[in-house]
Amino acid sequence: MAGGPLLPSSVYVGGASGNLSPQFYVSGAASGSGAVANSYIEGVAVIANLNSAADSPAVYQFNLPEVLPTGTLKLRVLAWANASAGVAKLTVKDAGTAPGSNIAGTTMTSETQLSQTWATADIIVENKITMTGAGQTANNIYTVVATWNATGWTLAVQSVWQLSLIWE
Repeated sequence: MAGGPLLPSSVYVGGASGNLSPQFYVSGAASGSGAVANSYIEGVAVIANLNSAADSPAVYQFNLPEVLPTGTLKLRVLAWANASAGVAKLTVKDAGTAPGSNIAGTTMTSETQLSQTWATADIIVENKITMTGAGQTANNIYTVVATWNATGWTLAVQSVWQLSLIWE
């Protein structure tokens, strides 16, 4: 049986030299009754024009459940930007660590880079990245290092990203 989403229990953006921050996104196209009140979403913000800065990593830690769902583990990537053009680049590494082990010694697996092109402002864009790192075991801490890449980045506005784990 598929399952999720599983939200991170910890998110660290301190290694991104100020290019990432915890933030709320609010739709620039909000309209209708209660539109502003229901259009806020929390995530990690990436600065506008990251291409003129540097690669910016965030560390996400997920507490895997005691019983894992069946299916393939994927990182569900949701993002928002008030833009109708631009490209964002994201590369992730992942792996699990068992309790009683040193998380700093975990060997991470690199996944294929995600290239997200914006065509419509304020919509929820969704991508899924298959996780192939070792340690996909019940009760492990599953680490995802998400690095927003400066090279190839053309998105000229701030964007907000939300990552979760799912099984499909």
